[in-house]
Formats: sequence, C-alpha cells, structure tokens
Amino acid sequence: MSEREQAEKPEKNEQAEKTAEADEATTELDRAGSTERRPPVEATAPRPATPERPEQPRLRDVGGTLADYLRGRAAVVAGLARRHRGVAVALALVACAVVALLGVALFRALEVPDSATVEADARAALAAPDYTAGTYGTDTTLVAQDVDVRSVRRAETAPEGAAAQFGAAGYATADVVVSYAGQSVRADQGATLSYALVDGAWQLVPGVANEGVTWYATAGVDQDKVLSNTHLLLARADEESPAEPALAELYANAAVSVESKTFDEEAQTDTLEIVCARTESFETYECRLTVTFSFNQTNGQWSVSGVEASDNARERNLDALLGTWTGAFQSQQTEGGKCLAAREGGLSVEVLGASVGEEAVTLSGYVGGVAHYHANPGDDATSCEGDVAFEEVQFTARLVSDDGSLVFLADLPEDVGGTSTLTLRFGSEDDPGAASAEVVTTYVYDDAILFIPYERTATYADSFTLQRAE
Repeated sequence: MSEREQAEKPEKNEQAEKTAEADEATTELDRAGSTERRPPVEATAPRPATPERPEQPRLRDVGGTLADYLRGRAAVVAGLARRHRGVAVALALVACAVVALLGVALFRALEVPDSATVEADARAALAAPDYTAGTYGTDTTLVAQDVDVRSVRRAETAPEGAAAQFGAAGYATADVVVSYAGQSVRADQGATLSYALVDGAWQLVPGVANEGVTWYATAGVDQDKVLSNTHLLLARADEESPAEPALAELYANAAVSVESKTFDEEAQTDTLEIVCARTESFETYECRLTVTFSFNQTNGQWSVSGVEASDNARERNLDALLGTWTGAFQSQQTEGGKCLAAREGGLSVEVLGASVGEEAVTLSGYVGGVAHYHANPGDDATSCEGDVAFEEVQFTARLVSDDGSLVFLADLPEDVGGTSTLTLRFGSEDDPGAASAEVVTTYVYDDAILFIPYERTATYADSFTLQRAE
C-alpha cells in the first residue's frame, strides 16, 4: 500500500464512522417517530375513532417513544465522547474535582468535635458541684463518673457568652451532662461547652455555661446525724400534737436508737422508727417516733416531712417496782415510850402489779410486818403486849407525789386492834436509787384523868429501808 493510500485510509475510516453514526441516529429518530399498532384485547378494546372523537395516544406508546428518544440521545453523546476522548476525560476529571471540593466544603461546614473529645474536655473543664449534706444527710466527696454528650451543634459565629477566637473558621457548642457520685448521693450537672475551629483543629473556648445540678439520693439519711438531732424530731412531734408534758423535755436525756428503716429510692424518701427510752431507777418512759424524711433534688438535702409519736409516749412505766422487797428496821417515831418489836419482825412487801391511768397511778400487792395495838410503854421496850404480826395483807397504794421521788400511800384493811397505813417511797433527790417504807399504826384506847374517862390515841411510825429480795 502506498503512502498516499495509508494517509487516506484514516480519513476514509473517519468518514465512514461519521456516516454510520449519522445513519444510526437517523434510524433511531425514524424508529422513535413510528408507532406500532397492536390488535386490541376484545375485553378492553377502545371504541373506534370517529371524526367527532379522534383516537387518543396511549400511555404505553408515549413511554416507548420517550425511551427510544433517550436511547438515541445517549448514543449520540457516547459517540461524541468516543470521538473526543481527551476532552471527555478532562471534563470528567474537572467534574470529580468540583465534586470533591464541594464535598470537602460541605464536610467542613458540618464538621463538629467528636464525642470522645467533648467527653474528655468536659471531665477536665467541669468541677464537681458543691455539696452540703445538711442536718440529716451523709457528708461525702463527689467524684466524676460518666459524661453523657447530649448534642453537638455547628455555629458560624461565636456562641453567646463566648469570646470570638482569632483565626477561627467556625464554632460549635456541645451540651453535656456529667454525673458525679458520692456516698448515698449522686449529682447530674448539665453544661454547655463552646469550641472554635482554629488551624483545622477544634479548641475549647474558655468559659463553661453551667445549666444547673439535679441531685439524686442513692441511700437514706445519716443515722448518726439523725440520732444526734433527736431533740429536733421530738420538738416537731410536740408541734404536731401538743400535750403535757412536752416530749422534748421528757426525753431530753433519753437513750435513742434506730429500730428500723425503709429507704424508697423511687420515691426519694426514707422512713425511720426511732426509740427514745428514758430509764430511771424505778420508772421508765418509752417513745417510738415514726419519722419520714424527703430528699430535695434541687439542693441535695434531706428534710423532715412527717413525725408521729406513739400514743403511750408520755406514760410512765413502773415495771421496775414489781417484785419482792424486804425491809430492814431503821427507827420509830412516837409520842411516848418506843416499842421496837418491828426491829425483829422486819417488813416484806410484794408488788405484783402497777397500773398507770389518766386518773391514777397505783401499785398492788401484799405486805407483812408488825402492828402496835397498845399504849405507849413507860420506857422503850423490845416488844409489848398488843403487838400483832400480820402477813400477806393485801394493799393498793396510790401515787401521791412524784416530785423527785415516787411516793405511794396505802390504807391497810382495818384490824380489830386499830388501823395501819403503808407508805412506799422510791428515789430521792440525794439518792435516786434509794427505796424506803413506813408503816404507821394507830391505836385508840380508853384512859382517865382524875377518874374522868377519855380516849387516847397511840401512834407508832416504823421506818424501813427496802432492798430487793434475792
């Protein structure tokens, strides 16, 4: 083949290629313009066209025509791309670069600090909230536990309250909740962190906006604090149910203890059963307080929401007097010669019951001793005719004084020779643990002066110290 033929061959091939593409395009256009009519289905065949009602194009025909047209245009574009490959590649590269640049710009426009960064910054920037346990709470130190990143938002300008940063390409804010835990309490502190994008890196803007703290009790009140402030609870009970004597005074020096407690974490309440016991040598008082504490989630402190005292809180308990007591003779008071028969006879008192009522306080039991049913001897005597020993004489003694000591008085049943009374005394100002008894015998007899008869009365008061019989 000659050089001319070799030179003309590419031109011919190129001319033939153009002619084929033109024919292909023409064929595609011609085929797009043709409409194939198919025999209609009898059940859905349209009515024949008339001059009054020309035939309407069908949707399937229009869709087919449009598809053929689009395939033809795509073929033309493909042909142009094959003829101008270099230009097409360049345009494609430019388009990719534009898309990449738009993507980078969009990413930077939407970019925010990641959660790990925000969490670390929150731990470093936020300090534990101040905590005051108050009168009934547990003193503790709060330690950061968890950080919950609630949201991170992009901003074009510095957030409100934050200073603009030099060279910043953007700003962002992050809402976080930091949880702190201590003994029996937890705190959730909300805060907003501000960021500035400087030199492609997010920097925390100084200044953190605290959104407040919510407190949550994970355990009940401090029992030691409650017990040391029982006087406040007793005073609260007096306010809610006034009566005499006041509980705050009656149990001023009482022993207190917590008998039971019920902590309701969901309701944020703590209920304690507190026992106040006032124990003296011969009497006791007991008050049972039911105290409900409520936790304030705003300030993190416990407060008293209700106090109820037991019904018998003001009643004395005399069970310490029950039992058998023996009396040792001490002395006798009389207006003449003494009869000391009680020194040998002694005294025994058996207290079987104690009754505390609104009207009276009584002791009941049996007593045994010596009664003097005779006139006073001329001189002191160890015994006299008319001394009567009595045993297991029933008595009921009534409380007549409780000013520093408990004093009970009983009239013993009348005897043939006279009458006797029994006085029991428990405690004294000098010795709260002392116990004593006194038996007073009254004997009435006839006497005469210058042969004039008259009645005389001899009275003997025998005193004893009492001790419990072993």
